Amino acid sequence: MTTRAVPAAELHIGDLVLPDTGDARRITLHRLQGAPPVVVLAYAGQPGQHELPAAQEVIVLTAH
Repeated sequence: MTTRAVPAAELHIGDLVLPDTGDARRITLHRLQGAPPVVVLAYAGQPGQHELPAAQEVIVLTAH
């Protein structure tokens, strides 16, 4: 697997991301809202939702 950095606004449901701490997590909810825009994410197996600035880079695992 390889990694790439993408802005939070470009994430998709099903993406596997590497948070700053802990194990990789799969995105189960992705919503862009507000002004300035924030991204609301939910992860599989983890309760609650998390907000990130839309431009914040997130590390995504890819199969190729």
